[in-house]
Amino acid sequence: MKNLLFPLFLFLILPELSAQKTLSGYVRDAQSGEILVGAIVAVPQLKTGTYTNNYGFYSLTLKADSAIIRVDYPGYNSQFLTLILDQNQSIHFSLTEKEISLDEVVITEQKARENVEKATMGAIDINVSEIEMLPFIAGEKDLLKGIQLLPGVQSGGEASAGYYVRGGGADQNLILMDEAIVYNPFHMAGYLSIFNTDAIRNVTLYKGSYPANFGGRLSSILDIGMKEGNMKEFHGEGGIGLISSKITLEGPIAKDRASFMVSARRFYWDLLIRPFLPPGQKLGYNFHDFNAKINYKISDKDRLFISGYYGRDNLYTESKTPSDTSLTRMDWGNITFTARWNHLFGPKLFSNTSFIYSNYDYKVIQAYGRDATVLFSGIKDVNGKIDFDYYPNPRHRIKFGLNYIYHTFTPSSTRIQTAQTDTLQVQGRSRFVHESAAYINDEIAITDRFGINAGLRAPLYVSGQTTYYGLEPRLTLKYTLGPNQSIKAGYTLMNQYVHLVSSSVISLPFDIWTPSSEVVKPQVAHQGALGYFRNFLNDRYETSVELYYKRMSNQIDYREGANFFFRDDIEPELVFGKGWAYGGEFYIRKRSGRLTGWIGYTLSWSWRQFDDLNLGRPYPAKYDRRHDLSVVAVYKFNEKWSFSSTFVYGSGHWLTVPSGRLFVPVNGWTNSFSWYDDFSGRNGYRLQSYHRLDLGLRYVVKKPKYTYAWHIDIYNSYNRRNPFFVYQDFVFDSRANARQFVTRQVSLLPMIPSLTWVFNF
Repeated sequence: MKNLLFPLFLFLILPELSAQKTLSGYVRDAQSGEILVGAIVAVPQLKTGTYTNNYGFYSLTLKADSAIIRVDYPGYNSQFLTLILDQNQSIHFSLTEKEISLDEVVITEQKARENVEKATMGAIDINVSEIEMLPFIAGEKDLLKGIQLLPGVQSGGEASAGYYVRGGGADQNLILMDEAIVYNPFHMAGYLSIFNTDAIRNVTLYKGSYPANFGGRLSSILDIGMKEGNMKEFHGEGGIGLISSKITLEGPIAKDRASFMVSARRFYWDLLIRPFLPPGQKLGYNFHDFNAKINYKISDKDRLFISGYYGRDNLYTESKTPSDTSLTRMDWGNITFTARWNHLFGPKLFSNTSFIYSNYDYKVIQAYGRDATVLFSGIKDVNGKIDFDYYPNPRHRIKFGLNYIYHTFTPSSTRIQTAQTDTLQVQGRSRFVHESAAYINDEIAITDRFGINAGLRAPLYVSGQTTYYGLEPRLTLKYTLGPNQSIKAGYTLMNQYVHLVSSSVISLPFDIWTPSSEVVKPQVAHQGALGYFRNFLNDRYETSVELYYKRMSNQIDYREGANFFFRDDIEPELVFGKGWAYGGEFYIRKRSGRLTGWIGYTLSWSWRQFDDLNLGRPYPAKYDRRHDLSVVAVYKFNEKWSFSSTFVYGSGHWLTVPSGRLFVPVNGWTNSFSWYDDFSGRNGYRLQSYHRLDLGLRYVVKKPKYTYAWHIDIYNSYNRRNPFFVYQDFVFDSRANARQFVTRQVSLLPMIPSLTWVFNF
């Protein structure tokens, strides 16, 4: 009887399998040939459909003799195709951009109800073109500063591009550019990011419920993809500003077969200040970025991408006198390289294989005459990974793969050369780390209302005799309440094996990355979230409320009185504890019409507790902000003129500052004192609240073969003196005939207007 069951099973299902036919292919921009991520391929009469993955690929299995296929992507004309489904077919779609009227402006890269219908939480697709419409300091359109305007994301301080997500630290954000890890994404000590928006195609921020293919950080994943290059025609764009300029070129190497993209940016403060320096003096700062990418279509089933980034900051001062010369120079930067091969095994199985290299390092040189000291530190990665996308049917999508990273850490290496001995001394040692993971992620719609996104990641970490491993479950549940609303719940466990040890409130180039060891345990976070999502007025308004709670263990900080500066072995200076964060995020976005924009508000708490700090008592984390509000608006008057504004408000950051100072006479002398600072507790002082209004005006001129625009931006338009840091001082009180201990605030940036000219052709 048992021997008859399997043939009977085949007899029953073979007619079903033979009746199913699979469509697969790519969706692209008809003008440039660029792939469209998240495009919808649907069969309305069957009430089924799918969306393209990060490489523009889709797979759709149907049980029908014929079908009318509809392809949609916001900002593009819908495309319809009638097919006879007599066999599996490879169908590629090319969509054309809409001629958008003012009353139908839609700036988005998501389908209208994706926020309601997908079983994902805490994920936001970020439109680069929308960020370019907003006002920023000195006219520099900055991706990371745009991310700070989203709920659950807080800025690192005045004009800083650094960001903190749901109560986590700066090192708990994983930043990927074409799959390569970027360890220091900042220029100018954190005031500007390294990401040139002209070179970026798509950006997704994950704040929780991460897909299982991502790991290694506790708080967020920022996934950035570069442009692939126009396969149809040559195209260029750029801009000239008061302190920097940039240009991007792209076009076909072989039409419809291969393309390229190159982008460069230069900050030239050193050139502007040079005429004002006295003879014999040199003082300057500059940075430069370079992005490049090649896209080659080998066949209908194979495609090759090669991309890279190079960026460097240089800060120097030199003084020459008749008797001697002194020099101080700091330079730091990133290098990334990615080679990716996309292969289609069949209509339902897609793969991406990548080889990735990334390097971050800094160097500090101090010289006086023939004496010189050179400090070097860095981290280098060699990474191999393979990912598979499998589409059993339109309601089911499976992703699985493997990843391996070989880390080389050089915490601190010092070279000293003196005029007397002319010898070289070398200190420091490199550490080599293996980090790998296997994962599987399953997204399935159980019914029309109920969907599950479940994943499991298995990381393995090896450094010398130290080994860590574990399992990281990921789960998101979605229940649709109606055609435009749903509730979702999610849980995520994350491990972090590399750590940034920083002593400053700004991102300094000599902050140190250090790997886990027997002493430094991996950081671990458990995060749970619950959300309600609803759209209004035919999806013109998108709203959501998300509540979250995050528990973190093995958190790292410096012990009191730590000596951290330029140390090779910093582990003795570290202490370990725990943290927790919780709050609510409220979001409303207007997606269409003359006026577009969003309002994001976050109410949150973030705490830390270390046995060796603050007498073991809990204290607020540095970036614990009770209230954080962002209001963003873009208004288009006509085809030439548009206006934009951003308003931000946030509770002040926490600092550890003395609450008083005790003076003790030295050796009985009444006019000679030593003093002792009295601290009320760690992070016991909150800065004043921060708020700012930025304004922007844009004028666009369109010609048959080129377009140019003038951007006028006003940063901090009402000249708010926001706190940057505080220090302690004494003032003489004539009434009391005594000195009084006071805390003084330092503000950094007043109102700053800027003018930028941008163009494309």
